[in-house]
Amino acid sequence: MGRFAIAWQAFWRILGSPEEAKRWQQGVLPEAKPAPAKPEKTEDDIVTEQLPAPTPPGADAVYTLVVLQREGRLIDFLQEDIAGYADAQVGAAVRQVHARCRKALADHFSIQPVHAGNEEQQVTVPAGFDPRHIRVSGKVSGEPPFTGVLRHRGWRVDKVDFPQRHGKLDPMVIQPAEVEV
Repeated sequence: MGRFAIAWQAFWRILGSPEEAKRWQQGVLPEAKPAPAKPEKTEDDIVTEQLPAPTPPGADAVYTLVVLQREGRLIDFLQEDIAGYADAQVGAAVRQVHARCRKALADHFSIQPVHAGNEEQQVTVPAGFDPRHIRVSGKVSGEPPFTGVLRHRGWRVDKVDFPQRHGKLDPMVIQPAEVEV
């Protein structure tokens, strides 16, 4: 053990115990005691040491909100009661939030349409289509192929490029409270 560590221990012992302070004042040094043996590590201890702290469910979704709040102030806008504002005021705010959030999406996600067709165009849904990618609605009967009108092209994410989140931050906090003093 280094000298600083020994001095630090002595300081706290003297400060915490009148008897220890008296012994040091009289020049009677404490007897050196062997360091206590470290207990054997069990298999559970070893496994626990290797595991990072569990991430709360939904932390990744919250991080998306963090980015949209930080770059576009989306949460501030959505949490605001806009009933008392004129349509022109709301429109001006929407343009600003929209532009910033759209940029944040473009910066961090590669978003592509699921279907290549144009909305309101007649399309054919082939046999063997993936129902996770195409939802058929209306008067559906029989087996595919189905012919209908494309109401929405759908969206999918091809790539996510998020900055690494600092491990000491609470993953469930979108934005910390700010107090100016």
